[in-house]
Amino acid sequence: MREIPTEKLAVYGVSLLLVIILCPLLSRIPRNRGKHPIFHLLYLAAAIASLFLLPSFIQDEVFSPGGVVVIGTVIPIYESIVAVCTIGEADDNAWLQFWITSGSLAYATEFIDNIRETFPEGGEHWYEFEFFFTLWLLLPCTDGAAVIQDRITKPLVSPIAGKLAGKFEGWIQMAIAAVNARGYGSYSSFPEEQRRFVTVALGTIYPTAASIAAVSQPADTVAAGADTTFWLTYWSAYSILFLLMDYLENFIGHIRGFYSICLVATVYLFLPMFNGAETVFRRVLVPLSGQYENMLLRDVHIVQLEMEKLIPEKSRGGVLQKASDIFMKAKYKSS
Repeated sequence: MREIPTEKLAVYGVSLLLVIILCPLLSRIPRNRGKHPIFHLLYLAAAIASLFLLPSFIQDEVFSPGGVVVIGTVIPIYESIVAVCTIGEADDNAWLQFWITSGSLAYATEFIDNIRETFPEGGEHWYEFEFFFTLWLLLPCTDGAAVIQDRITKPLVSPIAGKLAGKFEGWIQMAIAAVNARGYGSYSSFPEEQRRFVTVALGTIYPTAASIAAVSQPADTVAAGADTTFWLTYWSAYSILFLLMDYLENFIGHIRGFYSICLVATVYLFLPMFNGAETVFRRVLVPLSGQYENMLLRDVHIVQLEMEKLIPEKSRGGVLQKASDIFMKAKYKSS
């Protein structure tokens, strides 16, 4: 991704302000899983019209790395945080599917800038495509992520995703063991571009496969909800890490230990032994987004589900009532 010039930061600041205003409005529009073709046609018409009607200086700012970042990262991170912190799994699945598609796109287009330099005519309109495709994925009226899930992910990819995720877990453990035995010498000896490629691959391939396996589980199981929540928190945290890496590499990417730090941070986020994604999510992202109270309410709901699962049905009502009394007593003591 190209470096964002300093003089354009004001434009992106205004864009961020608009995003902050629009996010609550977009979350109130129900998703239709892309089942209404008219919305897709209207969206296509609006996209084509904007390419012809918008002034070139606005297009240069909007259809750019910064514009894609605002649409494809800022909005999804906020909406993912809201989804995790609210009761119910439908919105969790919707945004996890977005990250599956977005993560696959990010990895598949890792060398797009090199391609643009080699074939400038072919890559001239790449950011226009990426902007409109990302917007199509996340808008409630088009709900492109759900379309891809229903038409591609579930019928074609899900049957093999679980097996791949299991294999990746074994390979990652072997790689960590090899690193512990030999150190970072072999990885650090790679050229800068290869170190970046390995780092991005580690952060996207296995998480994408595991996320597909998570959204493919029966929705009415507690395990499915836990897996979906875990990977949604991972993508939220990893996206911020990726943005930091992508920007800082313009200044310190040549330092040999830079990508090693990014690699370690990525592993920290998704390995169960660290559970780093949840730590970053709860201690950093949730407080910043103002969702702390909602997160606690969801935690209570999860505890309730676990209790209902463990308590025999004949005594469930009494036990839950006692639990409610405990909460009420704590409330009166604090007041």
